[in-house]
Amino acid sequence: MIKPGLKIGILLTLILVLPSLFFSAYEISNINQNEAVIDSVYSSQLESILFSVNQYSDDVISGWANQLDKGKYGVETEIKLLVSKNYSIDAFFLIDSLKHQLFPKEKIPEDSITILKRNLENAFANNAGNIERLQEYIKSGYQKIGVLDFNRKGKSLFAFARTVDSLSVETVLLLVDTEKFIKENLGPKIQGIAQDQFYISVIDKKRNTEIYSNVVFDEGEKNIQQRRQIWLFPAYDLGIQMKGNTIEDLVRERTNTNIIMLIVMDLILLLGAWFVYRNIRQQMKLTQLKSDFISNVSHEIRTPLALINMYSETLEMGRLPSEEKKKEYYKVINTEANRLSNMVNNILNFSKIESGKREYHFREADINAEIETILENYGQHLHKKGFEIKFEAFDELPKLIIDKEAVSEAIINLIDNAVKYSDETKRIEIVCHADLEFAYINVIDFGIGISKKDQLLIFDKFYRVSSGDLANKVKGSGIGLSIVKHIMDAHNGQITVQSSKEGGTCFTLSFPLRYKNERFEIVDI
Repeated sequence: MIKPGLKIGILLTLILVLPSLFFSAYEISNINQNEAVIDSVYSSQLESILFSVNQYSDDVISGWANQLDKGKYGVETEIKLLVSKNYSIDAFFLIDSLKHQLFPKEKIPEDSITILKRNLENAFANNAGNIERLQEYIKSGYQKIGVLDFNRKGKSLFAFARTVDSLSVETVLLLVDTEKFIKENLGPKIQGIAQDQFYISVIDKKRNTEIYSNVVFDEGEKNIQQRRQIWLFPAYDLGIQMKGNTIEDLVRERTNTNIIMLIVMDLILLLGAWFVYRNIRQQMKLTQLKSDFISNVSHEIRTPLALINMYSETLEMGRLPSEEKKKEYYKVINTEANRLSNMVNNILNFSKIESGKREYHFREADINAEIETILENYGQHLHKKGFEIKFEAFDELPKLIIDKEAVSEAIINLIDNAVKYSDETKRIEIVCHADLEFAYINVIDFGIGISKKDQLLIFDKFYRVSSGDLANKVKGSGIGLSIVKHIMDAHNGQITVQSSKEGGTCFTLSFPLRYKNERFEIVDI
C-alpha cells in the first residue's frame, strides 16, 4: 500500500512539476526555432548586402566595356580616356584575327612592354575555352565579363568580346590592379552601404589579411563570420559584421537569457512544490504524533484508574481481613491518584505552553532541599519498583532564583523517564554541582540509552524513542522532555543529554547563577 506522504508527492509531481518541465521543454524548443528564424532573416539581409557589393563591382567593369562600344571618340580614344581616369586600370589588350594591340597605362620600357604583351598572349591562349564562350555570348547579343587565370601578384585579368562589324568579333583583355580597383571603385560603395551599422571588409584569402575596411578597428573587436567570395576577384572575400555584437552573439545572448529565465522559473516552482510537500508531510507526521499521543495518554490514564477502581471496590466490599492490608490498599490508591494527577498536570501544562499562557513565578530556593522533598514523596514508589536511588547534594551550591513547582516538575519527568527506560540495572543517581557560571543537576540512569539520531529529536513535542524492545513496550505521552526544555528555556538555562546505546543516559539541567532577564518576577514568601 502506498503511504499517504508518497501519494501526495506523486500528485504534486503530476500536477505541478511534470507540466512545468514539459512546458519548459516546449518553450526551449520554440526558442531555438524562433532564434533560427531570426538568424536566417539576419543572414538573408547580410547576404543581400554582400550581393549588392558584388553586383556593383560587376557593373563597373561592364560599364567600362560598354563605354568602348558606345563611346563617341572611337575605341582607342575611349581606352586612353578610361586608362587616364581610372588609376586601377593597368592596360587594355585588343585581340582579333589580324592584330594584337596593347594600351598600357603609362609609358614603360620596350622590353617591359614585350614581356607584358607575351604574358597577356599566353593568358589568352591558356583561357581559349573561356574566350570562345565569351565570343559566343556576344554573337547572341549578350556581353559577359569573364575572369581569366593570371599568375601575377596583385593583378586581375578580365576578358569580354565586342562586335567590330557584322562579320568580325574582337576580344578585349583588361588588366587591373586589384587592390587599387577595390579602394577606388568598391570603397565608396562599401562606405555608403555600411554607414554606422556594419563593418564591411575585403580580405585577401591567401594571406588572410584585410586590405580594405570601411572602419579601421581593433583586431580584438574583429570577428567577421559572414564572408563571401567576390565574383570578379576569386582570391578575395567580402566580409560583413554588425557593429557591436554580431548576429550570432545577439541570437546566442537572447537564447541563453530565455533559457535561464525558464530554468529559474522551473527551480522556483520545484522549490515551491518541495516546500508544500515538506509542510504537508510535517503536518501529517504531527497529526500522526497527536493521534499516538492521545492513544498513549488514554492508556496511561486507564492503568491508574483501573487500579484505583479495583482497590476501592475491594475496600468498599470489606473483603480485607486486617487494617494493615487496608492501609496498603489506601497507599496504592493514593500513589496511583498522585500518578494520575501528575499526568493530568503534564497535559494541562503542555496545553498552556502551546497556547503561550504558562506563567512562571521565580523566587530564591535551595535546590538541594527541593530534590530531597521530591525523593521523600516519590522514594517509596521508586523502591517499590525495585529502584535504588542515590542523591549527591552540593553543600556550597548557592540559592537559585527558580520556579520551584516548574523545576520539580522537570526533575520528576526526568526521573519518570529513567524509570521507564531502565532495564536490568535499576539504579538512578541525582548529582548536584556548580562552577562559576552555572549550577547543574544530573539525572543519571543505567538503562537502554538513546541513539545519536534520537538525541536530536527527543525534545520535540510528541516524539518518542521507538527503537529497541523495551522502548516499544514503554508507554508515554511524548511531551515530558519538551515540557522540561520549555521550563529550562524559561529559566535562561538549558537541558543537555549524554547517552549511548545500552550505556545509560545522563540528562543535565543547567541553571545560570547570574540573571539578566527582566521576565523574572521574584516573589518573596
